[in-house]
Amino acid sequence: MNETLILILGQSPEETVRWAFVADGDILEADTAPCVEDLSAIAERAAQARMTVAVLPGEQAAMRAMATPPRAPSKFRAAASFLLEDDLAENLDQLHVAVARHADGAGLALAVKKNVMEMWRNALEEAGVTIDHAAPDYAFLPIEAERAAIVCQGERVFGVFARQGFAIERPLADALAVMFADDENIESIIAFGDPDAERIDYLDKPTEWRGPSDDASLFRLYAQEAQSGAAPNLLQGDYRKRRDWRAAVGPWRRAGVLAAACLIAFVGVVVSDSVRSERLADRLDQETLALHQAAFPDQQNASPREHARRILAASDGGASFLPLSTQFAESLEQNGNIQVDRIRYNAARSEFSINLRFADINDLEALKQALAARGVNASEAGGVRRTGNAFVGELRVGLS
Repeated sequence: MNETLILILGQSPEETVRWAFVADGDILEADTAPCVEDLSAIAERAAQARMTVAVLPGEQAAMRAMATPPRAPSKFRAAASFLLEDDLAENLDQLHVAVARHADGAGLALAVKKNVMEMWRNALEEAGVTIDHAAPDYAFLPIEAERAAIVCQGERVFGVFARQGFAIERPLADALAVMFADDENIESIIAFGDPDAERIDYLDKPTEWRGPSDDASLFRLYAQEAQSGAAPNLLQGDYRKRRDWRAAVGPWRRAGVLAAACLIAFVGVVVSDSVRSERLADRLDQETLALHQAAFPDQQNASPREHARRILAASDGGASFLPLSTQFAESLEQNGNIQVDRIRYNAARSEFSINLRFADINDLEALKQALAARGVNASEAGGVRRTGNAFVGELRVGLS
């Protein structure tokens, strides 16, 4: 489906989760869940969504900028890790670091404590929800070098300043506003909220109010930024998305059942044919053995195949069988108008007796000349007679 599910998380899995299904900028359905566990009520629909986005409280993450990040992803992540370790004074072993490249080439480094990432991952998995994108709330705002972006929500303010994220309560937010005013690199401010109620009058910067900061507006904003790929994603490394094969296979389940039924039927037909073929082969083997015993009474217990091999290898006639067969076959290829009706081999005389059918008497002469050219004697036995529209005759073929 073309829906995007937005989950605005609280400070812990036990707190209220605001959620909405958004498609093409429209909110199809929105509600709250008392806690993450209760998201199981929408888990089936979430599995069909195009994307599921988890918005973490900005207080649980840190975002810093890197003007010239290394090109190699591994070096980029290593440099970001050292930067955040020094900046946050946190042990690197306890931090999960994710990186992203801004459209202008600058690097963004995000850090979250590993126990926080594991807390959210485990809680969401237990609710049956698999997320595709996770980031702090301020990471979904426009991130620009020369403009700050803020969202005013009563006593809480979060935003991006000099590509660094922040989420703080109002007294500290007012103090941060002074920093906006003093920073010469910040030319203007993008703001979300009620201009009349939230305006910070002493900001000495042009401010563009882009709309309210209610849930509906934020749902649309988060969906737009996540779908565009502009917002960085914390799901990297050990926390990258785990493939949910059940959801992926779901739409194909009915087709899979049908395919499995067809496969079972096909296997049944193959097995049936194999059994039938095996029975036919057994019957033919028995008939062959009976004919062999009738022709060779002294070889009652011998295998027809092994007996034939011994005969061919035993005498001069046996030794001449293969070369004589080869010479005759090659000569016959040069005379495609001749049909072989019957062929017999006399091992004692080392010669073939071959009954032929041909339309023109000259075809027989041509075959005899071709055999002679290969050192093979060919003589007629019983003469040639006409039958209908063809001639028939017998040729005795032996090596010179």
